Amino acid sequence: MPEPDDFDFLIALGCDDDLDEDETPPPEAAAYQSAPHTYIRVLPEHYQFPEHKRTTQPDPYESVRRLAHPVKIHEPDNIRTRVQDVENACPHALAAVRAMAETDLKRLEWGTSGIARPVLLVGPPGCGKSTVARVYYRTLGYEVMTMNVGAMGDPLSLTGTHQTFGDAKPSTIVEFLAATGMANPCIILDEVDKAPTDGRFGSVQNALLQFLDMGECRQFRDVFLNVPVDVSRVRWVLTANDLSTVSEPLKSRCHIIHMDRPDATHAPALSMNIIRQIEQDRNLRPGWFTLDGVEQRVLAQNFTGDMRALRRMVEIIVDQQVRNWSKC
Repeated sequence: MPEPDDFDFLIALGCDDDLDEDETPPPEAAAYQSAPHTYIRVLPEHYQFPEHKRTTQPDPYESVRRLAHPVKIHEPDNIRTRVQDVENACPHALAAVRAMAETDLKRLEWGTSGIARPVLLVGPPGCGKSTVARVYYRTLGYEVMTMNVGAMGDPLSLTGTHQTFGDAKPSTIVEFLAATGMANPCIILDEVDKAPTDGRFGSVQNALLQFLDMGECRQFRDVFLNVPVDVSRVRWVLTANDLSTVSEPLKSRCHIIHMDRPDATHAPALSMNIIRQIEQDRNLRPGWFTLDGVEQRVLAQNFTGDMRALRRMVEIIVDQQVRNWSKC
């Protein structure tokens, strides 16, 4: 059992002081005790999950029970250096990088993490909108999830489903906060301009408004949990090809950045960024692959501004390098 001095922080974490002897406090407990200013509650302080009786039935709250305790606010270190690294890796998207970096850089002045305004990246297909968002947030150590809202038939995965539904579950957003243990992960909403506006259970674009509005995001009501959830710290990045099909209320909530296709002068830096991603995907140390002068010239000469096509070309070169090694 905990010592008497420990009860205050267990209560602050929402733990029952009648913990079983074999029950281990969550890993957040010690960290919260030492630095409470870097943790927040996203569920109401006195909310308690229903007890799950040990039966053969799955626990419907299992994916979000971690939120009974405060979750961490991620505060990256070496911010200016990391931002510069992203600018070097994505030279065609400097405005996008600086828009996403605004809140992180302000922490250097204010000393505390603030709430980031959603960023809406607009540009032609293949110009690297979602890629630059992933590169930025992963470089700064944030957890990242991408959702293709253009393919959503209805907004139920965003809002959570009522418990009267047979496959009822919490909001995917709330589940991601629980899975990462992070209050401010990055969530990329791809192809928001294609999001349905006439689904059976309502408009996806309208459902997004409560997440993006500074006044509402502290009190987002998860339909499954039926309690308000504080999602105000989430870093939202939306992408679109065409602004004309994005609703005015949604646009008004976002910092809109227009992105052009990169050109041949950007090909070397973008190609090396793709190389680093391939190394990471294959669990190889950085520098395992490289591009010689001939390969870089071929890529630049054949680059049309389409990032997907550039990645395919880089993958062909990398595969050829591996085949050449096997012959040695």
